[in-house]
Amino acid sequence: MPNPTLSPNPPSPREPLTLGSITDLHGIVRVILDKCWLIVSCIILAIIGAAVYGQRAQRIYEAVTTVQVEQEDAKIVKAEQVVSEDMRGLDVLNTVAQKLGNDALLQRVLEENHLLPADGILITNGSKTMTRDEVIAQFKRKVKTSLRRNTRLIDVTVQSADPRLAARVANSLVENYLGQDALAQQTTTLGANSFLQQEALRQKKKLEASEQALQDYRKKVGSVSLEQSQDIITPRLQDLNKSLTQSRSALILAQGAYEDSLNMPTNLNDLLAYPQVAASPDVEQIFAQVVQYENEFVLIRQRYREKHPKYILAALSLSSLKDQLQTTVLQARARIQTGQRIVYQNALTAERGLETALNSTETNAMQLSDNAVRFNVLSREVESDKVMFDSIMSRLAETAVAAQITPERIRVIQVALVPQVPVWPKMKNVFALAFFGGLGFGLAVSFVLYSINTTFRTVDEVEHYLSLPVLGTITRLPKGDVFDNKVVAIEDSNSAGAEVFRTLRTALFTLGREKDRRTFLFTSSVPGEGKTFTSVNYAASLAQQGLRTLLVDMDLRRPMVEEYFTGKRNQLPGVTDYYLERKKFGELILQHEKIANLFWMPSGASAPNPSALLTQADFRHLLVEALAQFDRVVIDTAPLLPVSDTLLLADKAQTVVLVVQGYKTSRKAVERCVQMLSKIGAPIGGVVLNLMPNRRFSDGYYYYYYQGYGYDAYGKKESYKTRVNA
Repeated sequence: MPNPTLSPNPPSPREPLTLGSITDLHGIVRVILDKCWLIVSCIILAIIGAAVYGQRAQRIYEAVTTVQVEQEDAKIVKAEQVVSEDMRGLDVLNTVAQKLGNDALLQRVLEENHLLPADGILITNGSKTMTRDEVIAQFKRKVKTSLRRNTRLIDVTVQSADPRLAARVANSLVENYLGQDALAQQTTTLGANSFLQQEALRQKKKLEASEQALQDYRKKVGSVSLEQSQDIITPRLQDLNKSLTQSRSALILAQGAYEDSLNMPTNLNDLLAYPQVAASPDVEQIFAQVVQYENEFVLIRQRYREKHPKYILAALSLSSLKDQLQTTVLQARARIQTGQRIVYQNALTAERGLETALNSTETNAMQLSDNAVRFNVLSREVESDKVMFDSIMSRLAETAVAAQITPERIRVIQVALVPQVPVWPKMKNVFALAFFGGLGFGLAVSFVLYSINTTFRTVDEVEHYLSLPVLGTITRLPKGDVFDNKVVAIEDSNSAGAEVFRTLRTALFTLGREKDRRTFLFTSSVPGEGKTFTSVNYAASLAQQGLRTLLVDMDLRRPMVEEYFTGKRNQLPGVTDYYLERKKFGELILQHEKIANLFWMPSGASAPNPSALLTQADFRHLLVEALAQFDRVVIDTAPLLPVSDTLLLADKAQTVVLVVQGYKTSRKAVERCVQMLSKIGAPIGGVVLNLMPNRRFSDGYYYYYYQGYGYDAYGKKESYKTRVNA
């Protein structure tokens, strides 16, 4: 009786379906609709979390003081000798911006506002104990100085939970910087001024001594003036005296410059205040690079967090470049000191040479006239000391004036006002982030759950993995009023249930010739998949077509057909009685009371060993007797995986239909059943997907065809609250 045209070979393994292709876009929409409750729940939870965060988050206020960097013309004696700093350069503007946030200034501001503990004292901030250095570091993170593009305006921003404190600290930063800048200007010439004062005092004493010596010599020789010609020695002495005077003046200046260079500080910012250091080409180049990296680091700090690789790389690069700038500035300082030392040594050597030449000439002149020479020497000393003293006094006056010059480098444009609205948390951004974060998390979880689900969810999956056609797809049907809601195939022609089984009946008719499609065996992988419901309704649909149909309950372990038709289990005589030869075939056939042409045979009394009974019984003989009296025979059998009863019968039927519960039965279980049926040569006709979710969006038009045409088109609207084919 089996159909020889059906191939019993097991299906070959297939690659799993994915959601990545365009053809499966409908499946992606289905997954989203299926898990929309999860996605909405994630969004709601994220928004609730954002609201809770907004209620509990600390309010941060931001105060901003705006200053303008200026340059004031210096009105001093010999102003061309005082090198002023061009405050219009971008590098200098950025330097001022960075100096507004240096640690020393921040420490002074904290102490002034009584926010910094004394050394060795710890303070408690909430649940955290902080040292003095930690307080300064934390405060530094709340202070930001930024240069406005294409302007000389600098914004000093301070953040704090106290709005009044934020405004007070922002203004205090600018005030303390003004005092610090004035002090730095004054200390740059302090060393040179001190040296010149000492030198002026020494030269004054020397001038007085030389004048007194000249006066004493005049008294000694008894002459007021010795202007007699000394032949050619006198002009030579005059030239040497002039050169020596100039050399001594140059020596004093060189010595002062050298002493000034030795007093140069080692601090980077103080060294950059020296024009000769800042004007060094290598310092200018590296300083420009530091400014560029600092600007780029400001952008990186806005885009990334501290642990981001780009943030770390930029911070390390900036730190390395600053170290290089420190080294280069110190090298420039060393070069300046070396250069001043060389100039000083050259001037000293020149002076000594001139003194040697002058002494030699004087010795020669003394041979001519000791008195005249002595007088001239004393006169020259007096003149030299006068020139030296005048030069030192002029230099001292210029240095004193320059030390008192404290040009105002910055001017306050807008003082910080007490902020009224906090800058953090930004609830719009928080809620937007919560919404999209919840949406993304919900989608991710939905697709993860979809990917780990090993059940059959679509017609395409069944046909892909099993290489078997899907004969019909049965959704969770609405509750009806016919035969205790269990035989839905005979409902009104417009009902969803009737249309499903008419479709299944047509699909099975198209599998082959009518004479080769008279016996149909229904089975499943595990219990509870709806095989009895499917076989009963399929038999009812055949009877409704006018075919004499016999439904045989061959599930001898858990028979359900009798309960479907009578509502209870009375153990009416049936299959077991036939095999045990207690009754004949005709005595066991029962006709349905309300469905014409539908006959059924119960499973009969309980058998102690159903497998042994089915092994000894001749199932083919039962089918021959049934086909002699009926047009169609439908067999309801036991599940395949729990027991082996069905494997003793499947190869004797003409068509085997495997009922699979969608979204529940594992693919591996179904594949195992198909392999078992194929090994015994069972003619597998196809698969019926049962208990599929009732969705508008689904895979395969035949999945929801009855909803869109055979049911909803006629306006049927029944309650879906109670499902009957579970």
